[in-house]
Amino acid sequence: MLIIKVLSGLAFMGSVAWYAAQPGYEPAIAIVTSLSAFIAVWLSDRKMKRQAGQSQTVAENGVGIQAGGDVSVGSIHSIEKTKNAE
Repeated sequence: MLIIKVLSGLAFMGSVAWYAAQPGYEPAIAIVTSLSAFIAVWLSDRKMKRQAGQSQTVAENGVGIQAGGDVSVGSIHSIEKTKNAE
């Protein structure tokens, strides 16, 4: 992720330098595009760090369900006649 941040920052700086050397529509579009990519990389990195903070603790006889968000569980009790896979 660091490489993408560095490359998007360099692209933004390069497009600003291009616009300073040759003002026009193409360098202006390059500035807007590279700036939006730079902002998107930083926002997506923050979102990934928030999601990475999940943890779960399950008791010895408990059932743990992992998901990316809220989970609603109905009946999780199993019928006693079924056997666990071995």
